[in-house]
Amino acid sequence: MVLRRIFPAMYTAKDSEPANSKNGTLYLLRCVFFMGVRKPPKRFFLAYCLWSFALNLCSTFYQPIGFMTGYVIHLSEFSPGEFLTSLQVAFNAWSCSTKVLIVWYLVNRFDDANDILDEMDKRITQDSERKRIHEACSLSNRIFFFFMSVYMMYATNTFLSAIFIGRPPYQNYYPFLDWRSSKWHLALQAGLEYFAMCGACFQDVCVDCYPVNYILVLRAHMQIFAERLRQLGSDPHESEKERYEKLVQCIQDHKTILRFCDSLRPVISGTIFVQFLVVGLVLGFTLINIVMFANLASAIAALSFMSAVLLETTPFCILCNYLTEDCNQLADALFESNWIDYSKRYKNALRHFLHNLQQPITFMAMNVFTISVGTNISVTKFSFSVFTLVKQMNIAEKLSKTGEEGENLY
Repeated sequence: MVLRRIFPAMYTAKDSEPANSKNGTLYLLRCVFFMGVRKPPKRFFLAYCLWSFALNLCSTFYQPIGFMTGYVIHLSEFSPGEFLTSLQVAFNAWSCSTKVLIVWYLVNRFDDANDILDEMDKRITQDSERKRIHEACSLSNRIFFFFMSVYMMYATNTFLSAIFIGRPPYQNYYPFLDWRSSKWHLALQAGLEYFAMCGACFQDVCVDCYPVNYILVLRAHMQIFAERLRQLGSDPHESEKERYEKLVQCIQDHKTILRFCDSLRPVISGTIFVQFLVVGLVLGFTLINIVMFANLASAIAALSFMSAVLLETTPFCILCNYLTEDCNQLADALFESNWIDYSKRYKNALRHFLHNLQQPITFMAMNVFTISVGTNISVTKFSFSVFTLVKQMNIAEKLSKTGEEGENLY
């Protein structure tokens, strides 16, 4: 009951309540606001600017630089497991920062998409339709909090396992801080790294979960739209003019759906492309770390990291496959409607509409990759290629010997 009062949009509303598809992205957009990438509110202008500066300085801009600088300065002091733990996160940090900048530049697209959802909601009139929208919204918000839990669990597990062995989680470079000199410096650096990683995970949830949130609500509207198409011409008391007007309205509904997809397409294209480029490499380093170097604590942290990386692309790729199937069902629904005995004008409009419905809605990653389960499997399989290459070249053994020599010198 407490959760229901704090997060009411996580729970399915009553069928009698009006459809409000924007509720499916309610907590997502609140978190996007707290990312510091929105226009500052007038009332808390200074506080918002300071928060945006602190979070983005630590997580978006400095964290990737801190990883690379730490490698250059302290590479010989890393054990193999620590190096791989840091390296796998470094690649993901660079990709996260790039995705945040893309979302920052195109954040107004989310508002455009929500305005189009309001247009779609005006066509929702029946309790069964409202129920479907309410269920999609509550599921969308629950998935968002599931993403948040997995990502934050990784950041916390890595922090705790690092503190347990007396080292910072990633050994980033911070000027004027040497964690080896005192426990105070160690605690300060670990705290800074944990804050930066929590901020990065917070940002990553937003830039990875928004396609899932929006497409889940879109699929609910498409299923309702399919039923609307199937009912065309079923009322024997309608005049020819009324039937034709209903068909024209359905054509407008389809155009609204396409506008919704077009509003999100540039954001999805950029963020998913970046993730496709790094997911195989990141998973490959994580597998090497788990199999060859990790102890129990770091293995748990690495597994939670692997789960977070897989969440970045897999759910949305699955939804894209479902979306293609939904488009096929729209064409089937229109064909199954009552149209055979109607006028030539009605049939001509229906035929052109049917042709357009047969074009599936697809999303592309920078016009290079089709976003689908097949593409996701292909880029994920690259991680096994990385693992095999490292194993065949005995890089793991060389890293182990180098790490032992470094420890002896230290």
